[in-house]
Amino acid sequence: MKNYAPLVFGAVLALSLVCREGFGDPAPAPTATAAPVEPAQETTGVISSPGNVTIDFKDADIQNVLRILSMKSGVNIVAGKDVTGAVTMRLVDVPWEKALDVVLKTYGYGYDRDGNIIRVATLETLQKEELSTEVYTLNYAQASEVEKALKDILSERGRARSDARSNMIIVTDMPTSLQRAAKVIERLDRPTPQVVIEAKVIETTLGNSEKLGIKWNAHIAVNGASRPNTFPFPAREQLSKTLREFLPEGRGSQSSATSIGTSSTTTSTTVQDFPTPDHGHAATFPVADKGEFRFGALDFTQFQAVLDMIKTRSDAKILSEPHVTTLNNKEAKILVGEVIAIPTFERNGTTGKMEITGYSNRDLGIRLSVTPQVNSANDIVVDIHPEISSLLGFDDLTTDIKVPRFSTREAVTQVRIRSGQTIAIGGLIKENTVDTKTKVPILGDIPLLENLFTHTDKTVQKTDLLFFMTVNVVDEKMPLPQGHRV
Repeated sequence: MKNYAPLVFGAVLALSLVCREGFGDPAPAPTATAAPVEPAQETTGVISSPGNVTIDFKDADIQNVLRILSMKSGVNIVAGKDVTGAVTMRLVDVPWEKALDVVLKTYGYGYDRDGNIIRVATLETLQKEELSTEVYTLNYAQASEVEKALKDILSERGRARSDARSNMIIVTDMPTSLQRAAKVIERLDRPTPQVVIEAKVIETTLGNSEKLGIKWNAHIAVNGASRPNTFPFPAREQLSKTLREFLPEGRGSQSSATSIGTSSTTTSTTVQDFPTPDHGHAATFPVADKGEFRFGALDFTQFQAVLDMIKTRSDAKILSEPHVTTLNNKEAKILVGEVIAIPTFERNGTTGKMEITGYSNRDLGIRLSVTPQVNSANDIVVDIHPEISSLLGFDDLTTDIKVPRFSTREAVTQVRIRSGQTIAIGGLIKENTVDTKTKVPILGDIPLLENLFTHTDKTVQKTDLLFFMTVNVVDEKMPLPQGHRV
């Protein structure tokens, strides 16, 4: 019998090799080429305002980023072939122009704009391009001032020149810088707000126990340059209380009796209240201490009530009612009086005598200086300097020379109010000694005997000066009231 074992072993070995080739471990699959991923704007849950964009990129091609910004803004953005790189950036709810500017500055690119087309290129490419020139005609701003403001806006190659005669400014620079300059010029060339100032200067004579001033409590608490905390204005029911803290009691007749031995003197006084314009509520007022300077702000209703009360006093008189209009941040000066010349003296080194070397002018009367500063919310910061002065007489400088002596009441302060409010300043109290002479007819006119039949009373008369200034921002669409000076 033949031995087939070696033959069978060889066949099995060959079969195993074949199976290893066909049914062995699978070969590793070829690596698939990753498809390019378009940068997508991720949803962040933030709703952008109109004209704003929200973007979130990670390693996105800058060309695709610019394409998305173009679609979001509706502006044509064209990038040069040398604009390359990956962008990783997240911006939430920002203007598309700001987003474009941030992307380009971060990755070292620039752009110029021609109407609805923005061209993006490298900074080196933009620097080599020709400069453009624009001429701007200014309507409100001064060309020389705008020229100074543009120095930090323009590039190193840019320049700006102003023409005072035509109030024009010529700007030469790269288109990108011209775009920035145009925006700055637009912001600066705007109408300057005008302010109408209506003032009332009132002088009142005070009684012995009366000191007319302005006394404010927590409802209208001001001291120095603080703002009244009555805004919004007090309700109607608070008006009487507010006014009660503003002016003193009016004096009429008050009952009091004194007796010394068999003689007695009786005087009578009543406290007079004044009505508010609309409700007729009565209000009395405490007094300000002597020498106090107080000020505050009134709304229209309070101001009218105070004026109505003052008009009922027979000893109150309006000294002046000036009206003036001025520009924002420009000082307005009002003088109701006269200007006098005051000599200046120097001692002559040879003779030793005082000699007149010149003259200086001084304002006498009522002088008011007001400088308003208006902000975008129509709040007005007002620098105020009211003054009233008079000539008292002359003092002897030498036996031959007399110098004038003046009386002055003034206040310098700064307050902040809303347009239409009234600033009240008071407490400028002055004391005058008044001689009242009474004499017996005929006998009081006889020389040498007149002093026997004449009696002189010296009384101290106190007067308080009140300034009321209503400040309004002029609506440019409305004409100025008649009689206002600009």
